[in-house]
Amino acid sequence: MQDNFKITRVKREAAFEMQNEHYHSFYEFYYLVSGDRKFFLNGKNYRVKSGDIMLIPKREIHRTTFFGEGSEHERIAMCFSDEVIEHLQKSIGQEVFEQCFCQRQLSIPIEKREYLENMFDKLLKEYQGQDEFSSILCRMYCEEIILFIIRCQKENIGQSHQMVVEEAEDKSIEDMEMEKAAQYMNQHFMEPLTLHVMAVRSCMSDSYFSRRFKQVTGFGFKEYLNMVRIRHACELLVSTNLSITQISEKCGYMDSNYFGDAFRKWKQISPREYRKGNTMV
Repeated sequence: MQDNFKITRVKREAAFEMQNEHYHSFYEFYYLVSGDRKFFLNGKNYRVKSGDIMLIPKREIHRTTFFGEGSEHERIAMCFSDEVIEHLQKSIGQEVFEQCFCQRQLSIPIEKREYLENMFDKLLKEYQGQDEFSSILCRMYCEEIILFIIRCQKENIGQSHQMVVEEAEDKSIEDMEMEKAAQYMNQHFMEPLTLHVMAVRSCMSDSYFSRRFKQVTGFGFKEYLNMVRIRHACELLVSTNLSITQISEKCGYMDSNYFGDAFRKWKQISPREYRKGNTMV
């Protein structure tokens, strides 16, 4: 159970932000108990407030950063693999389960937050390993939280749409331009993208684009592009028989030696070793 499921509750200072690349082969629910955060996910920025939950699919790049001059924040992060919820997926159907992630951000109604937070508290307690029944209860509580989220989504479609509209209105034109740039990189990572190419696309100087991209996404330009490319390389290494050189080219690296160095930097092992392990991490 420990390898397929994890839940943590942490209180941090307002200025905390993730320092390293972040994506993984499991699902994650990020619930903000208190505070105010900026959340970059799948090429888009979200403002996350107390009572909001972020629904993160497998292998999507994300990072949290501070939002303005806020105070400390407290969050609960629940991570789980397909193995943990296999029974639920069969019961409700894979399509229904995956619809849970069509909406990345959900504001939990005030009257329902106590129920959800109590469920998280019970889950946290069982995760510590009370007895031989704890792993079973963890699975059950995890499934209940997922069903709770799906039900909230069905009940709050109109409210969620309004939240997205208001969120878009709060963003500056430059913020939206940086999101477009990140999304473009997600779709065109196999092309010879450079900082200059992306700056020209955004009608900015190289230095200004670099600074704004970091401010808006939390990632440096080169850092983000390499992360997108290495993530795709991992998928190809596991799911295809393409050579390392072919994978390098398909991921935008014209030099397979440079690809190998970049891969080792991000994954701490070589592409060949990663393929041999046959594991998404």
